[in-house]
Amino acid sequence: MKAIRSMHKSLISALAIAMLGMVTLSLAATPSAEPVQKAKINHYIGAAKCKNCHNVAENGAQYDCWTKSKHAEAFKTLGGDEAKKVATEKGIADAQKDEKCLKCHETGFGLAADQFDKKFDKTAGVQCETCHGPGEQHMKARLAAAATEENPDPKVRKKVAEGEIEVPTGPKLCEGCHNKESPSYKTFEYPEFLKKIAHYDPRSDRKDKAPKTKDEEKK
Repeated sequence: MKAIRSMHKSLISALAIAMLGMVTLSLAATPSAEPVQKAKINHYIGAAKCKNCHNVAENGAQYDCWTKSKHAEAFKTLGGDEAKKVATEKGIADAQKDEKCLKCHETGFGLAADQFDKKFDKTAGVQCETCHGPGEQHMKARLAAAATEENPDPKVRKKVAEGEIEVPTGPKLCEGCHNKESPSYKTFEYPEFLKKIAHYDPRSDRKDKAPKTKDEEKK
């Protein structure tokens, strides 16, 4: 009888050890749950925030140049009499609400709401970030750099890290809207159109490298 009890205890112990081993192996095989980090969004901040740095004579007063351009009036234009007339002809009830118009008259049209700063004004037309991409990271990087700099020389242009902000070159980006799909399309001459919105930093050599207009080539 004692022998049977001893065997029974040994069997139970062996089973317990085997089960513990299986549990251990199962836990080891299960990958640890790593917290998924949400990608940080580089928000669209709007031209009004770009103005804080880009509206002084030393860097070319780009914001002032923009306010004088047709780009700044792009959304407002859709509410004008001429646009309403064209919209009616095209069967569009409200040009300021129709995606066929807004895709080229509103910065960031079609993007999710979380891509924009809370104070971003979508009615401000074709803003800086239509061409230069979202500017939040650029703004934060420049403010951080300025905070650590003593007695900065306004005549010296600060170096901007590659990829911090987009600097478009060539007509491809412009032709996304300046094409025959537009009811007000006019032959797109890149050098001529570029000159109308030029906002070069006088401390850089980009103006010297700009494509020449037909009139400039004749000189």
